[in-house]
Amino acid sequence: MPDVARSARLIALSLVILAPAAFGAEGFGQHKAWFPVGPNPSAIAAVDLNGDGLPEIISADTGVLTDPRSERPANNELSMLAAVRPLEYEKQVPLITGFGPYCIATANIDALPAPDLLVGSFHTVERRSESRDLVLFRNIGDLLFEPVEFSVPVDRLRYLRNRDADEQPIFTKPGITALVVHDFNRDDYRDVIAAGWSSDVLIYFPGHPTAYFEEPRFIAAAGGPRDIQAADLDGDGNMDLVTVMYASGEIALWKGDAQGNFEEVDRFLGNGALPHKVRIADVNKDGRLDLVVSDCHTYDSVAIHYATGVFQFEVCQEVALGTSRSILEHEIRDVLAEDLNGDGRVDIAAACFASGQVGVLTNTSADSTLPQTFSKALYTFESGGKTGMPRALCSHDFNTDGKKDIAVALWGANAVALLLGR
Repeated sequence: MPDVARSARLIALSLVILAPAAFGAEGFGQHKAWFPVGPNPSAIAAVDLNGDGLPEIISADTGVLTDPRSERPANNELSMLAAVRPLEYEKQVPLITGFGPYCIATANIDALPAPDLLVGSFHTVERRSESRDLVLFRNIGDLLFEPVEFSVPVDRLRYLRNRDADEQPIFTKPGITALVVHDFNRDDYRDVIAAGWSSDVLIYFPGHPTAYFEEPRFIAAAGGPRDIQAADLDGDGNMDLVTVMYASGEIALWKGDAQGNFEEVDRFLGNGALPHKVRIADVNKDGRLDLVVSDCHTYDSVAIHYATGVFQFEVCQEVALGTSRSILEHEIRDVLAEDLNGDGRVDIAAACFASGQVGVLTNTSADSTLPQTFSKALYTFESGGKTGMPRALCSHDFNTDGKKDIAVALWGANAVALLLGR
Protein backbone atom coordinates (compact mmCIF):
# COMPACT_ATOMS: atom_id res chain seq x y z
CA MET A 1 0.00 0.00 0.00
CA PRO A 2 1.41 3.44 -0.87
CA ASP A 3 2.53 5.73 1.93
CA VAL A 4 -0.40 7.99 2.77
CA ALA A 5 1.78 10.04 5.14
CA ARG A 6 2.70 12.02 2.07
CA SER A 7 -0.52 13.98 2.56
CA ALA A 8 1.08 15.78 5.47
CA ARG A 9 3.63 17.27 3.05
CA LEU A 10 1.03 18.97 0.89
CA ILE A 11 1.65 22.68 0.55
CA ALA A 12 -1.70 24.39 1.05
CA LEU A 13 -2.11 27.67 -0.75
CA SER A 14 -4.35 30.24 0.88
CA LEU A 15 -8.05 29.42 0.89
CA VAL A 16 -9.83 31.45 -1.75
CA ILE A 17 -13.39 32.43 -0.85
CA LEU A 18 -14.96 34.29 -3.73
CA ALA A 19 -17.77 36.79 -3.46
CA PRO A 20 -20.50 36.06 -6.02
CA ALA A 21 -20.72 38.24 -9.08
CA ALA A 22 -24.03 39.60 -10.25
CA PHE A 23 -26.35 36.99 -11.75
CA GLY A 24 -25.17 36.05 -15.22
CA ALA A 25 -22.21 38.46 -15.11
CA GLU A 26 -19.65 35.79 -15.87
CA GLY A 27 -20.69 34.94 -19.39
CA PHE A 28 -23.73 32.64 -19.31
CA GLY A 29 -27.42 33.26 -19.77
CA GLN A 30 -30.07 30.70 -18.89
CA HIS A 31 -32.18 29.41 -21.78
CA LYS A 32 -35.87 30.01 -21.06
CA ALA A 33 -36.99 26.45 -21.79
CA TRP A 34 -36.36 23.35 -19.69
CA PHE A 35 -36.51 19.93 -21.30
CA PRO A 36 -38.24 17.08 -19.40
CA VAL A 37 -36.38 13.84 -18.66
CA GLY A 38 -36.95 10.89 -16.33
CA PRO A 39 -36.81 10.82 -12.52
CA ASN A 40 -33.69 12.08 -10.75
CA PRO A 41 -31.14 12.36 -13.58
CA SER A 42 -27.72 11.61 -12.05
CA ALA A 43 -25.52 11.87 -15.15
CA ILE A 44 -25.75 13.72 -18.43
CA ALA A 45 -23.94 13.63 -21.77
CA ALA A 46 -24.21 15.53 -25.05
CA VAL A 47 -23.06 14.11 -28.37
CA ASP A 48 -24.16 14.22 -32.00
CA LEU A 49 -25.60 10.73 -32.47
CA ASN A 50 -26.94 11.04 -36.03
CA GLY A 51 -24.35 13.19 -37.79
CA ASP A 52 -26.53 16.25 -38.33
CA GLY A 53 -24.14 18.55 -36.49
CA LEU A 54 -26.44 19.02 -33.49
CA PRO A 55 -25.85 17.35 -30.12
CA GLU A 56 -28.40 15.03 -28.59
CA ILE A 57 -28.74 15.12 -24.79
CA ILE A 58 -28.78 11.87 -22.80
CA SER A 59 -29.50 11.59 -19.08
CA ALA A 60 -29.17 8.62 -16.74
CA ASP A 61 -32.40 8.69 -14.74
CA THR A 62 -31.62 6.97 -11.45
CA GLY A 63 -34.96 7.42 -9.74
CA VAL A 64 -35.12 6.50 -6.06
CA LEU A 65 -32.87 3.72 -4.77
CA THR A 66 -34.96 1.31 -2.70
CA ASP A 67 -34.60 -2.17 -1.21
CA PRO A 68 -32.63 -4.41 -3.61
CA ARG A 69 -34.94 -7.26 -2.62
CA SER A 70 -37.87 -5.51 -4.32
CA GLU A 71 -38.96 -6.13 -7.89
CA ARG A 72 -37.97 -2.65 -9.03
CA PRO A 73 -35.32 -1.20 -6.68
CA ALA A 74 -34.72 1.92 -8.81
CA ASN A 75 -35.54 3.45 -12.15
CA ASN A 76 -33.92 1.79 -15.16
CA GLU A 77 -34.07 4.25 -18.03
CA LEU A 78 -32.03 6.67 -20.08
CA SER A 79 -33.78 9.73 -21.43
CA MET A 80 -32.78 10.92 -24.89
CA LEU A 81 -33.51 14.39 -26.19
CA ALA A 82 -33.09 14.43 -29.97
CA ALA A 83 -32.05 17.75 -31.45
CA VAL A 84 -34.49 18.97 -34.10
CA ARG A 85 -32.72 22.28 -34.56
CA PRO A 86 -30.55 24.39 -32.24
CA LEU A 87 -32.18 24.58 -28.77
CA GLU A 88 -35.17 22.49 -29.87
CA TYR A 89 -35.48 18.89 -28.68
CA GLU A 90 -37.90 16.00 -28.97
CA LYS A 91 -37.97 13.42 -26.22
CA GLN A 92 -37.48 9.89 -27.55
CA VAL A 93 -38.67 6.57 -26.16
CA PRO A 94 -36.45 5.84 -23.12
CA LEU A 95 -33.65 3.28 -23.38
CA ILE A 96 -33.85 0.49 -20.80
CA THR A 97 -30.78 -0.03 -18.62
CA GLY A 98 -29.93 -1.76 -15.40
CA PHE A 99 -31.48 -0.40 -12.20
CA GLY A 100 -30.12 2.88 -10.90
CA PRO A 101 -28.23 4.10 -14.00
CA TYR A 102 -25.54 6.32 -12.55
CA CYS A 103 -22.93 7.20 -15.17
CA ILE A 104 -22.67 7.63 -18.94
CA ALA A 105 -19.79 7.49 -21.39
CA THR A 106 -19.86 8.04 -25.14
CA ALA A 107 -17.39 6.35 -27.49
CA ASN A 108 -17.26 4.45 -30.76
CA ILE A 109 -17.14 0.84 -29.55
CA ASP A 110 -18.21 -1.12 -32.63
CA ALA A 111 -17.12 -0.87 -36.26
CA LEU A 112 -19.87 1.58 -37.18
CA PRO A 113 -18.90 5.26 -37.48
CA ALA A 114 -21.48 6.74 -35.09
CA PRO A 115 -20.76 7.12 -31.34
CA ASP A 116 -22.26 4.55 -28.98
CA LEU A 117 -23.51 4.93 -25.40
CA LEU A 118 -22.23 3.14 -22.31
CA VAL A 119 -24.13 3.15 -19.03
CA GLY A 120 -23.05 1.89 -15.62
CA SER A 121 -25.75 0.96 -13.09
CA PHE A 122 -25.38 1.45 -9.36
CA HIS A 123 -28.21 -0.78 -8.17
CA THR A 124 -29.52 -4.20 -9.13
CA VAL A 125 -31.81 -6.93 -7.87
CA GLU A 126 -30.79 -9.91 -5.78
CA ARG A 127 -31.41 -12.18 -8.77
CA ARG A 128 -28.07 -11.66 -10.45
CA SER A 129 -29.28 -13.41 -13.60
CA GLU A 130 -31.32 -10.26 -14.25
CA SER A 131 -28.56 -7.77 -13.53
CA ARG A 132 -27.28 -5.32 -16.11
CA ASP A 133 -24.24 -3.69 -14.56
CA LEU A 134 -22.90 -2.30 -17.83
CA VAL A 135 -25.01 -1.72 -20.94
CA LEU A 136 -23.62 -0.83 -24.35
CA PHE A 137 -26.15 0.83 -26.62
CA ARG A 138 -24.83 0.29 -30.14
CA ASN A 139 -25.79 3.17 -32.40
CA ILE A 140 -27.21 1.51 -35.52
CA GLY A 141 -28.42 4.75 -37.11
CA ASP A 142 -31.52 6.97 -37.17
CA LEU A 143 -31.36 7.26 -33.37
CA LEU A 144 -31.94 3.52 -33.00
CA PHE A 145 -29.86 1.51 -30.55
CA GLU A 146 -29.13 -2.15 -29.93
CA PRO A 147 -28.51 -2.93 -26.25
CA VAL A 148 -25.72 -5.33 -25.30
CA GLU A 149 -25.69 -6.19 -21.60
CA PHE A 150 -22.80 -7.16 -19.35
CA SER A 151 -22.93 -8.46 -15.79
CA VAL A 152 -20.19 -8.36 -13.20
CA PRO A 153 -19.57 -11.69 -11.43
CA VAL A 154 -19.81 -10.72 -7.78
CA ASP A 155 -19.43 -14.07 -5.98
CA ARG A 156 -15.93 -13.18 -4.83
CA LEU A 157 -16.71 -9.54 -4.07
CA ARG A 158 -17.56 -8.28 -0.61
CA TYR A 159 -20.19 -5.68 0.19
CA LEU A 160 -18.46 -2.97 2.20
CA ARG A 161 -20.86 -0.04 2.48
CA ASN A 162 -24.08 0.97 4.26
CA ARG A 163 -26.39 -1.51 6.00
CA ASP A 164 -29.88 -1.15 7.50
CA ALA A 165 -30.98 -1.81 11.08
CA ASP A 166 -31.15 -5.54 10.33
CA GLU A 167 -27.57 -5.48 8.98
CA GLN A 168 -28.82 -6.05 5.46
CA PRO A 169 -27.05 -4.25 2.62
CA ILE A 170 -28.83 -1.07 1.56
CA PHE A 171 -27.20 -1.15 -1.86
CA THR A 172 -25.74 -3.92 -4.03
CA LYS A 173 -22.42 -5.16 -5.36
CA PRO A 174 -20.38 -3.80 -7.11
CA GLY A 175 -22.13 -0.40 -7.10
CA ILE A 176 -20.81 1.21 -10.28
CA THR A 177 -20.54 4.99 -9.95
CA ALA A 178 -18.20 6.04 -12.80
CA LEU A 179 -16.83 4.83 -16.15
CA VAL A 180 -13.79 5.70 -18.25
CA VAL A 181 -13.25 4.46 -21.82
CA HIS A 182 -9.92 4.08 -23.64
CA ASP A 183 -7.82 1.48 -25.46
CA PHE A 184 -5.76 0.82 -22.36
CA ASN A 185 -3.96 -2.30 -23.66
CA ARG A 186 -3.31 -0.99 -27.19
CA ASP A 187 -5.06 -3.81 -29.04
CA ASP A 188 -7.16 -1.35 -31.10
CA TYR A 189 -10.34 -2.12 -29.14
CA ARG A 190 -11.73 0.28 -26.58
CA ASP A 191 -11.84 -0.91 -22.99
CA VAL A 192 -13.92 0.24 -20.03
CA ILE A 193 -12.83 0.67 -16.43
CA ALA A 194 -15.58 1.21 -13.86
CA ALA A 195 -15.45 2.30 -10.24
CA GLY A 196 -17.14 -0.29 -7.99
CA TRP A 197 -17.90 1.80 -4.91
CA SER A 198 -19.80 -0.85 -2.92
CA SER A 199 -17.02 -3.44 -3.17
CA ASP A 200 -13.75 -1.43 -3.24
CA VAL A 201 -12.79 -2.50 -6.75
CA LEU A 202 -12.03 -1.13 -10.16
CA ILE A 203 -13.65 -3.29 -12.84
CA TYR A 204 -11.71 -3.63 -16.09
CA PHE A 205 -13.66 -4.74 -19.17
CA PRO A 206 -11.13 -5.47 -21.96
CA GLY A 207 -12.40 -4.73 -25.45
CA HIS A 208 -13.24 -7.59 -27.79
CA PRO A 209 -13.63 -7.61 -31.61
CA THR A 210 -17.02 -9.37 -31.71
CA ALA A 211 -18.38 -9.53 -28.14
CA TYR A 212 -17.38 -5.86 -27.55
CA PHE A 213 -16.08 -6.66 -24.05
CA GLU A 214 -14.45 -9.67 -22.42
CA GLU A 215 -15.16 -10.97 -18.93
CA PRO A 216 -14.19 -8.26 -16.44
CA ARG A 217 -11.12 -8.32 -14.22
CA PHE A 218 -10.97 -6.81 -10.74
CA ILE A 219 -8.40 -4.40 -9.37
CA ALA A 220 -8.49 -3.97 -5.58
CA ALA A 221 -9.10 -0.33 -4.65
CA ALA A 222 -9.69 0.12 -0.92
CA GLY A 223 -11.48 3.24 0.25
CA GLY A 224 -14.67 3.39 -1.82
CA PRO A 225 -13.72 4.46 -5.36
CA ARG A 226 -16.36 6.96 -6.47
CA ASP A 227 -14.97 8.61 -9.60
CA ILE A 228 -12.27 7.67 -12.10
CA GLN A 229 -10.40 9.52 -14.84
CA ALA A 230 -7.61 8.50 -17.21
CA ALA A 231 -4.63 10.47 -18.56
CA ASP A 232 -0.92 10.05 -19.19
CA LEU A 233 0.37 11.44 -15.91
CA ASP A 234 4.06 10.56 -16.26
CA GLY A 235 4.68 11.23 -19.95
CA ASP A 236 5.51 7.64 -20.94
CA GLY A 237 2.70 7.45 -23.50
CA ASN A 238 0.60 5.04 -21.41
CA MET A 239 -2.72 5.90 -19.85
CA ASP A 240 -2.75 6.14 -16.06
CA LEU A 241 -5.69 6.46 -13.68
CA VAL A 242 -6.85 8.75 -10.90
CA THR A 243 -9.59 7.71 -8.49
CA VAL A 244 -11.25 9.54 -5.63
CA MET A 245 -12.02 7.44 -2.58
CA TYR A 246 -15.32 8.55 -1.08
CA ALA A 247 -15.10 6.36 2.05
CA SER A 248 -11.49 7.11 3.03
CA GLY A 249 -11.26 10.68 1.74
CA GLU A 250 -8.24 9.92 -0.43
CA ILE A 251 -7.05 10.43 -3.98
CA ALA A 252 -5.29 7.40 -5.52
CA LEU A 253 -2.88 7.40 -8.47
CA TRP A 254 -2.43 4.35 -10.70
CA LYS A 255 0.34 3.76 -13.24
CA GLY A 256 -0.66 1.96 -16.43
CA ASP A 257 1.63 -0.32 -18.45
CA ALA A 258 -0.32 -0.29 -21.77
CA GLN A 259 -1.09 -3.99 -21.21
CA GLY A 260 -4.24 -3.43 -19.19
CA ASN A 261 -2.45 -3.56 -15.83
CA PHE A 262 -2.48 -0.78 -13.25
CA GLU A 263 -0.34 -0.38 -10.15
CA GLU A 264 -1.29 2.00 -7.38
CA VAL A 265 1.78 4.18 -6.97
CA ASP A 266 0.52 6.68 -4.41
CA ARG A 267 -2.48 8.00 -2.57
CA PHE A 268 -2.98 11.04 -0.40
CA LEU A 269 -5.73 12.61 1.65
CA GLY A 270 -8.00 14.97 -0.22
CA ASN A 271 -8.60 18.50 0.91
CA GLY A 272 -12.14 17.77 2.12
CA ALA A 273 -13.93 14.98 3.93
CA LEU A 274 -15.89 13.60 0.95
CA PRO A 275 -14.00 13.86 -2.34
CA HIS A 276 -16.61 13.06 -4.95
CA LYS A 277 -15.51 14.00 -8.49
CA VAL A 278 -12.10 14.37 -10.13
CA ARG A 279 -11.16 16.03 -13.40
CA ILE A 280 -7.72 16.21 -15.03
CA ALA A 281 -6.57 19.42 -16.73
CA ASP A 282 -3.61 21.79 -16.95
CA VAL A 283 -5.18 24.53 -14.84
CA ASN A 284 -2.22 26.94 -14.69
CA LYS A 285 -0.83 26.26 -18.19
CA ASP A 286 2.59 25.08 -17.04
CA GLY A 287 2.52 21.99 -19.28
CA ARG A 288 1.62 19.57 -16.48
CA LEU A 289 -1.71 17.93 -15.78
CA ASP A 290 -3.36 18.91 -12.51
CA LEU A 291 -6.20 17.34 -10.54
CA VAL A 292 -9.43 19.19 -9.87
CA VAL A 293 -11.34 17.50 -7.04
CA SER A 294 -14.75 18.55 -5.73
CA ASP A 295 -15.96 17.86 -2.21
CA CYS A 296 -19.64 17.39 -1.39
CA HIS A 297 -19.30 17.80 2.40
CA THR A 298 -19.51 21.05 4.36
CA TYR A 299 -16.22 22.20 2.83
CA ASP A 300 -18.28 23.18 -0.24
CA SER A 301 -15.11 23.69 -2.22
CA VAL A 302 -13.06 22.61 -5.21
CA ALA A 303 -9.43 21.66 -4.59
CA ILE A 304 -6.84 22.05 -7.34
CA HIS A 305 -3.91 19.71 -6.80
CA TYR A 306 -1.09 21.08 -8.95
CA ALA A 307 1.42 18.67 -10.46
CA THR A 308 4.89 19.14 -9.01
CA GLY A 309 6.57 16.06 -10.49
CA VAL A 310 5.87 12.58 -11.79
CA PHE A 311 2.82 11.32 -9.86
CA GLN A 312 3.37 14.19 -7.43
CA PHE A 313 0.72 16.76 -6.55
CA GLU A 314 2.15 18.53 -3.54
CA VAL A 315 0.61 21.98 -3.96
CA CYS A 316 -3.11 22.38 -3.30
CA GLN A 317 -5.30 25.42 -3.85
CA GLU A 318 -8.79 25.38 -2.41
CA VAL A 319 -11.48 27.50 -4.04
CA ALA A 320 -14.55 27.72 -1.81
CA LEU A 321 -18.09 28.26 -2.98
CA GLY A 322 -19.51 28.36 0.53
CA THR A 323 -18.82 30.79 3.37
CA SER A 324 -18.52 28.37 6.31
CA ARG A 325 -16.95 24.95 6.82
CA SER A 326 -19.52 24.06 9.47
CA ILE A 327 -22.62 24.42 7.27
CA LEU A 328 -23.47 22.47 4.14
CA GLU A 329 -24.45 25.30 1.81
CA HIS A 330 -23.96 23.88 -1.68
CA GLU A 331 -23.21 20.09 -1.72
CA ILE A 332 -21.20 19.87 -4.96
CA ARG A 333 -22.31 16.81 -6.96
CA ASP A 334 -20.54 17.29 -10.29
CA VAL A 335 -17.80 19.44 -11.73
CA LEU A 336 -16.40 20.51 -15.10
CA ALA A 337 -12.79 21.64 -15.57
CA GLU A 338 -12.29 23.00 -19.08
CA ASP A 339 -12.05 26.23 -21.03
CA LEU A 340 -15.62 27.50 -20.90
CA ASN A 341 -15.15 30.98 -22.38
CA GLY A 342 -12.59 30.40 -25.13
CA ASP A 343 -9.67 32.30 -23.60
CA GLY A 344 -7.40 29.25 -23.43
CA ARG A 345 -7.55 28.87 -19.64
CA VAL A 346 -9.25 26.14 -17.62
CA ASP A 347 -12.42 27.29 -15.87
CA ILE A 348 -14.49 25.29 -13.38
CA ALA A 349 -18.24 24.73 -13.10
CA ALA A 350 -19.88 23.00 -10.13
CA ALA A 351 -23.35 21.49 -9.78
CA CYS A 352 -24.51 22.52 -6.29
CA PHE A 353 -27.35 20.26 -5.24
CA ALA A 354 -28.31 21.67 -1.85
CA SER A 355 -28.32 25.32 -2.89
CA GLY A 356 -29.96 24.64 -6.26
CA GLN A 357 -27.24 26.52 -8.10
CA VAL A 358 -24.47 26.07 -10.62
CA GLY A 359 -21.31 27.90 -9.68
CA VAL A 360 -19.03 28.96 -12.55
CA LEU A 361 -15.46 29.82 -11.57
CA THR A 362 -13.86 31.74 -14.41
CA ASN A 363 -10.07 31.58 -14.49
CA THR A 364 -8.85 35.19 -14.52
CA SER A 365 -5.14 34.41 -14.06
CA ALA A 366 -2.61 36.27 -16.19
CA ASP A 367 0.04 33.53 -16.16
CA SER A 368 0.99 30.25 -14.45
CA THR A 369 1.71 31.88 -11.08
CA LEU A 370 0.12 30.19 -8.08
CA PRO A 371 -2.42 30.58 -6.70
CA GLN A 372 -4.54 30.98 -9.78
CA THR A 373 -7.30 33.59 -9.57
CA PHE A 374 -10.99 33.03 -10.28
CA SER A 375 -14.19 35.03 -10.36
CA LYS A 376 -17.47 33.40 -9.40
CA ALA A 377 -21.01 33.53 -10.75
CA LEU A 378 -23.97 31.58 -9.33
CA TYR A 379 -26.98 30.51 -11.40
CA THR A 380 -30.27 29.46 -9.79
CA PHE A 381 -32.88 27.28 -11.51
CA GLU A 382 -36.55 28.18 -11.11
CA SER A 383 -39.20 27.89 -13.79
CA GLY A 384 -42.99 27.73 -13.74
CA GLY A 385 -43.07 27.40 -9.97
CA LYS A 386 -40.56 24.54 -10.01
CA THR A 387 -37.11 24.59 -8.46
CA GLY A 388 -34.39 22.43 -9.93
CA MET A 389 -31.51 20.95 -7.97
CA PRO A 390 -28.40 20.57 -10.18
CA ARG A 391 -26.98 17.06 -10.06
CA ALA A 392 -24.84 16.67 -13.19
CA LEU A 393 -23.20 18.80 -15.89
CA CYS A 394 -21.87 18.47 -19.42
CA SER A 395 -20.74 20.99 -22.01
CA HIS A 396 -21.34 21.45 -25.73
CA ASP A 397 -22.25 24.18 -28.20
CA PHE A 398 -26.00 23.66 -28.12
CA ASN A 399 -27.04 26.73 -30.12
CA THR A 400 -24.21 26.47 -32.71
CA ASP A 401 -22.90 29.98 -32.08
CA GLY A 402 -19.31 28.82 -31.57
CA LYS A 403 -19.41 29.27 -27.79
CA LYS A 404 -19.43 26.55 -25.18
CA ASP A 405 -22.68 26.03 -23.24
CA ILE A 406 -23.50 23.94 -20.16
CA ALA A 407 -26.32 21.41 -19.82
CA VAL A 408 -27.58 20.91 -16.25
CA ALA A 409 -29.44 17.81 -15.08
CA LEU A 410 -32.00 18.89 -12.46
CA TRP A 411 -33.43 16.72 -9.72
CA GLY A 412 -36.81 17.73 -8.38
CA ALA A 413 -37.82 19.25 -11.70
CA ASN A 414 -36.70 16.13 -13.62
CA ALA A 415 -35.48 18.31 -16.44
CA VAL A 416 -32.42 19.56 -18.30
CA ALA A 417 -31.66 23.28 -18.27
CA LEU A 418 -29.14 25.06 -20.50
CA LEU A 419 -26.67 27.81 -19.62
CA LEU A 420 -25.72 29.47 -22.89
CA GLY A 421 -22.29 31.00 -23.34
CA ARG A 422 -22.23 34.69 -24.22
